[in-house]
Amino acid sequence: MSRCSLSFSEYKASSLRKITPSRFNMRFPHIVSTVLVVVTTLLVCCSTSVFVQANNYGGFTADLIHRDAPKSPFYDPLLTPSQRLKNTFRRSLDRANQFASASVIVSGGEYLMKISYGTPPFETQAVVNTADASTWTQCLPCTQCSQEKFPRFDPQNSSTYESVSCHSRTCDQFSSSMCTQDSSACAFFVLYGDDSNVYGELARETITLEGSAGDRVSFPDFIFGCGQGGDFPKEGSGIVGLGFQHQSLISQLNSSLNGKFSYCFGPSNDVSKPGKIGFGNNPELLGREGVVSTPLHFDFTYSLRLEAISVADTRLEYHYDTPSSTSGNIFIDSGTPYTFLPQELYSDFKAAIQREIGSQNIVVDQEHDFTLCYSSLLDSNIPNVTLHFTGADLKLNPENIFDRTSSSPVCLGFAPNDIGILGNIAQANSWVQYDLGNKIISFKPADCTK
Repeated sequence: MSRCSLSFSEYKASSLRKITPSRFNMRFPHIVSTVLVVVTTLLVCCSTSVFVQANNYGGFTADLIHRDAPKSPFYDPLLTPSQRLKNTFRRSLDRANQFASASVIVSGGEYLMKISYGTPPFETQAVVNTADASTWTQCLPCTQCSQEKFPRFDPQNSSTYESVSCHSRTCDQFSSSMCTQDSSACAFFVLYGDDSNVYGELARETITLEGSAGDRVSFPDFIFGCGQGGDFPKEGSGIVGLGFQHQSLISQLNSSLNGKFSYCFGPSNDVSKPGKIGFGNNPELLGREGVVSTPLHFDFTYSLRLEAISVADTRLEYHYDTPSSTSGNIFIDSGTPYTFLPQELYSDFKAAIQREIGSQNIVVDQEHDFTLCYSSLLDSNIPNVTLHFTGADLKLNPENIFDRTSSSPVCLGFAPNDIGILGNIAQANSWVQYDLGNKIISFKPADCTK
C-alpha cells in the first residue's frame, strides 16, 4: 500500500512508536542509567489548578516571533533573501517527509514565544508546535545538553519547583514508563522524527506567559519536562506543545482556557513584525462577520477535511482515501511553511495557476526545489484561490499563494507530497482558532502585522 493511500487512522496508530528498553540501550547507551522513564510522547493526564493574575479572565494574547525575524535566536543576517526562500522550502519538505513517515520533526521550528518557568519567573523562548503535545525546557544540571543560545532553567532557584515522583499516578500514566532503583524521580525521554531528542526529569512548576501589552498570566502545577540532556538544535531552549493530547499546554490548562487557542501569522514578506497567539476566548472571532468554521479532527495531529480547491472558475476535487466523510484528509500545521498536496492534485493546481497567470517571466530554479517561479509577478495577476473545507470556504490572498521575498523570485507556496498539509503561509493574515471542546476550527481575515 502506498503512503498516499494510508488512512488517517492508520497514521495515528503507526505514529505511536515506543522506544523499548533494548532499543533505548542501543541508541543511547551513555544515558541508560540516567533515564528512569522512557517515553516517546509526554503523556500526562492530570487535573491542574490554575491561578490567573488578572480579573475576569477571558482570553490572553502573546507575541509570536518568526524564526527569520531579527529578534529570533535563529536569525542569520548574512543570509540573502534568496537563501532564506530556499531554506524555507527545505524546512517545509523535511517536515512534510516526517509527517509522511508518521513522525514529527521539530528542529528549528517556525515561530517562537516567550514562556517563563518558576518563582521568580525565568524567561525562555520556545518553539510553538501544534504537531507536538510535549512541553519542555532545558534545565540545570545538564550532563549532555546541546549548546543552545539561552541560559538554562535552574530548578534550585525556584520556590515552586517539584519533581514528579516515580511512584505517582502522573508518572504511572506515561506510556512505556519504567522506574529503577537509582532515583525516586520520574524521568522522561522524547525522540523526534529527525533523531533530535531530549531526556530528563518530569516536574511540576508555575509557568508564566507574557502578553503583547506587557501583562503576565501565571499557571501553577503545570507538568513539563525539565531536560537534562539530549541532542537538540542550539537555537531553541525547548518546545511549547499545543497538540490535543492530555499532556499539552492547552489540555492541562483547559479549565481556564476553555480548550481554545488561536494564532495570527504575518505574511512571509514581513517577518520582522511579530504575529500573535491567543489563549482562551478570542474577541477577534466572537460573533464577528467573516468568520468561517469547519470540523476539527484529531488524527495523527490536527486535521481538516478539504473537499476541493478553486482556481478562478476551475474547481479541482480533492480525492484522498479516508475511512469516511467525517475523517480529516489534510493536516493543518504551524511549523510547516508551505502547503503540500498529493501529486495528482498538485499537478492540476499548478497547471490551473499557470494558465491564469501565463508563462511570461517564468524562471527555472536551478536547484529544482521549486516547480513554479516568476521573476516578477503583480498581485493583480494572481488568480483567486479558494480552499473548500466542509462547511467553510477559505479564500486565499496573493501572499497565501506565492512566497514573495525581495530580491528573489516569486515562487508558488505549494508543493507535491504523498499527503496534504495546510502550511502557515496559506494561513497567514487570518486569525485561526482551535476549539478543542467543540472540535471546530475557525478562520477570520485579519492584518496580522498590527
